[in-house]
Amino acid sequence: MTDVTILSGTGRYSDPWHPFAETSGAIADIVAAMGLDVAVRGTGSPEALIPEDSRLVIVNTGKGEEPPTPDPAWDKAFAELGGWIEDGGRVLAVHTAAATFPDWPTWAAILGGSWVEGRSSHPRISIAGFTAAPGAEEHPVLEGLPDAGGIDPSLAGRPMVLAFDERYSGLEVAPGSVPLLTHELAGLDEVMAWSPGRRVVYDGLGHDDRSYRSTTRRRLLENEIRWLLAG
Repeated sequence: MTDVTILSGTGRYSDPWHPFAETSGAIADIVAAMGLDVAVRGTGSPEALIPEDSRLVIVNTGKGEEPPTPDPAWDKAFAELGGWIEDGGRVLAVHTAAATFPDWPTWAAILGGSWVEGRSSHPRISIAGFTAAPGAEEHPVLEGLPDAGGIDPSLAGRPMVLAFDERYSGLEVAPGSVPLLTHELAGLDEVMAWSPGRRVVYDGLGHDDRSYRSTTRRRLLENEIRWLLAG
């Protein structure tokens, strides 16, 4: 059994803005350092989406074609992946996975939210702080992260990730999804990570490998993987 399979954006679900091979490699290195078996699969064919004997699937893919060409083979792959999740499979979706699989209507419901064309956006990539959403301070995925009060006293008691990354804003967060991380943009708290339940986490960080050079970002990813696999 493979502990973790990383779906990496190639072909139908790649895009020109994200270095998926680079970020999937960085994720794989972190997973392997945790002592877990890991495999990376490009999304060049529908068969890549079939989890087989994996315990956790990490989705690191893009929106791809606009609009995607209808294809029964991909519809079948989505149905099999959805069935695997219904049967207890675990999913960690990172960064632009909030916009991936636009031809799979169920994906946004599984993820508990989505990127919304025409509304969602981000400012220029930069060093940014992402802090625990109110009420999520004790969530296991935030364990061991530094207190944001060391940077801003008004944020004392809230764990923080500091990374060179994009700050997504205007994401759709479904009712029932639990916000985990937020950032402030134009005076508003924007949700950057959430979980719709015990088997799925969305983590909006991870634009390129500079994000994964951050020790706090890596700790967040490790925590998410451990929490999902323990559920």
